[in-house]
Amino acid sequence: MPRNHVGVALTSVALACGLLGAGCARGEAHTDLVGEQLYAACEHCHGVGGEGKVELSAPKLAGLPAWYLTRQLQRFKDGTRGKHPDDEKGLRMRAMARQMMSDREVEAVVAYVAAMPDVEVIPTLPAPDPAAGGADYAACAVCHGEKGEGNESIMAPRIARLNDWYVASQIRKYREGIRGGAEGDDVGATMREMANKAVAPERIDNLAAYIQRLPG
Repeated sequence: MPRNHVGVALTSVALACGLLGAGCARGEAHTDLVGEQLYAACEHCHGVGGEGKVELSAPKLAGLPAWYLTRQLQRFKDGTRGKHPDDEKGLRMRAMARQMMSDREVEAVVAYVAAMPDVEVIPTLPAPDPAAGGADYAACAVCHGEKGEGNESIMAPRIARLNDWYVASQIRKYREGIRGGAEGDDVGATMREMANKAVAPERIDNLAAYIQRLPG
């Protein structure tokens, strides 16, 4: 996501606040408008409707809960996520989060994204076996739920209907310590352990295909 998109988005936000005056100062009345303007910097990669773009390795955002979106943006900002030198896509997201987002901006853009209607995702993995992935998913269901609906109380996000390629890539990142290895990332450390115990490398695509098909 190029820097010029960030500048355009922030300029738009500034103009919106100038036009709306006291409304922006209150910080709530025009959250949707400000969030939409901020999201202009994200849509180049993640799509206008949060559908994601596989060709840019940008996952779908629509359908993700607000608490999880907030947490991930904060983690990109503080280096808990996206700091590993081998995490090319994470490094890109970390740069974006650090350049453009104050806490109020995070709140605004998250509210906008979380309100997006969920969208269908197209299977992309070559010849997976989702039925076989169901057996491995039993270990994941303990936290993420049988339907992939998630459980905020234990910081387990909704994973149903995520892109299969993205799920597979994140499992591999956890296994390799590219994600979940930062100091203080207790949830990530748990995921790293589970990724290494719950599924064999050759079965990751099957599991990812199964997760993509969960109803949530």
